[in-house]
Amino acid sequence: MNDGSKKVVILLAHPNLKESQANKALADAVKDIDGVMVYDLYEYQDQSFDVNRWSTIISDASMVIFQFPFHWMSAPSLLKRWLDEVFTSLAKTPAVAGKPLQIVTTTGSEYAAYRSGGRNCFTMDELLRPYQGCAIHAGMVWNTPLVVYGMGCGDASRNIVAGAEAYKQRVEEVLTSHTTQNIW
Repeated sequence: MNDGSKKVVILLAHPNLKESQANKALADAVKDIDGVMVYDLYEYQDQSFDVNRWSTIISDASMVIFQFPFHWMSAPSLLKRWLDEVFTSLAKTPAVAGKPLQIVTTTGSEYAAYRSGGRNCFTMDELLRPYQGCAIHAGMVWNTPLVVYGMGCGDASRNIVAGAEAYKQRVEEVLTSHTTQNIW
């Protein structure tokens, strides 16, 4: 990092953030914390990603967070494009080496649906394995994902509030701790 202060870089990938309840609330919970920089990838959807600019942004981060709604068993396609265009060149470089990678995602289904034998057949740990693989391959530290379940359920509002609080707490802990180890 250039100035020695901790920074959390959040790559937000939501194709319609204005209409979002959950991901907007999550982003709003952390966006004004000193040291947090939120980048809405969909602001860049009509242009190529500038690898040099992103290299500087990620190099200055203490932690990188991918935040997105989980649908069709993955993240929105723009995050994949960012991974292909930017992250590929940063993997195994000092820009990312040793830095924590955190996934923050929301699901339409309730927690019980993401169990072995549940309606969606797989756990979120299993479904998020490709992102864990990216972190390991790049030399980053994989952190336990924050999954806010049940956006399509009756408890959605309560789940959003609890998820936003957990998110805010996690980001604040990273910014104030002496290390960025997995404390979740």
